[in-house]
Amino acid sequence: MRGLSIIQIAFALLLSLSANIGVAGGRYADPPPNLVEVQKASQSALDAAKQGNKDSALDSAKQARKLAVASYKEKSTMPMQNSSSRLKAVISDLENGGEPTTAVATLEEVVKLINDEVEYYKKEGKL
Repeated sequence: MRGLSIIQIAFALLLSLSANIGVAGGRYADPPPNLVEVQKASQSALDAAKQGNKDSALDSAKQARKLAVASYKEKSTMPMQNSSSRLKAVISDLENGGEPTTAVATLEEVVKLINDEVEYYKKEGKL
């Protein structure tokens, strides 16, 4: 009898843990602050990097990161955190003698991530 109640308790705990995990994640009801601005600055950095314009790519990446960090501080969202960290890597690479063409792949990831968020919030009617 006692073994059965222990199994029932363990099952209830497991079920409650899985319910909590299922609720985690998702998006906020409203878009992160500066989302469109980060999108534009990231796209500008990508365009400049593709053209080989290091100074313009660096300036745009810095602007995009600054906006992403400000957004993340105001409302903690994963897209802004990911964008900020990837943009930081691009900035570091460009400041330390890297070529703009090496930053293209990372900038494309950032632009895709932000574009996905913008599209989601447009579909939801929030942008």
